[in-house]
Amino acid sequence: MSRAGRRALALLALACALGGCAADVVMLNPRTGETTTCAASARGLNPWSQQEACIGDHVAAGWVRANR
Repeated sequence: MSRAGRRALALLALACALGGCAADVVMLNPRTGETTTCAASARGLNPWSQQEACIGDHVAAGWVRANR
């Protein structure tokens, strides 16, 4: 692979790792009607990890995504 090809591939990988399309996720407690937000974070190389942990914790407690 040429140097330009490697550079393009590296830039694409970087854009995928840092760019993303993360958005806040609203969670709903179906028993109480309470809502909370699992916020998207732009910090770090994997900004979705904290959000996914938040979503997983709420799903385990019986919450559902409000936008589904």
